[in-house]
Amino acid sequence: MSTITERRTETASLAKTAVLLALTLMFQIGLASFAQPVVGPLVNMTLMLSVLLVSPGAAITIGCITPLAAYLLGIMPLFPLLPVVMCGNITLVLLFQGLYPQHQWLAVLSASVGKFFMMAVLIRLMAFTFFSGIPTPLIAAFSMPQFYTAMIGGGMALVVYRYLPQNIKS
Repeated sequence: MSTITERRTETASLAKTAVLLALTLMFQIGLASFAQPVVGPLVNMTLMLSVLLVSPGAAITIGCITPLAAYLLGIMPLFPLLPVVMCGNITLVLLFQGLYPQHQWLAVLSASVGKFFMMAVLIRLMAFTFFSGIPTPLIAAFSMPQFYTAMIGGGMALVVYRYLPQNIKS
């Protein structure tokens, strides 16, 4: 009997992950012309919702697939930037997950600071050591705007999660 329950739980988790991934890709592709100020908060929102609705593992999976999709679709211009975005997303997910149950807004704040710091350090490290061809505006886009988009996305995630029906949360 427990194996049927476990399978249903696994199937529900997989379905939620697929829907959240599709939603994130829809934001990335459908709103690509609006760029970082619109897409960034929406992607960060879905990453944090993925933590709350499924698991940190599901959120990390989405956070690693979406930059790859952005590159393959020509949204992200340089392949060497993929690890920077992936590491930023993983940092966001892990810091958010670690603090969320007790301190919701502190979880959003720490996740946002962590993502900003991780991406700002990695992009500069990459630009000054491995890949000197990264344009200055791109370096800037991978810095402070990451904090703002993560904070906005985190706030949106907390509001959306609060108003989701209980059957979606469980």
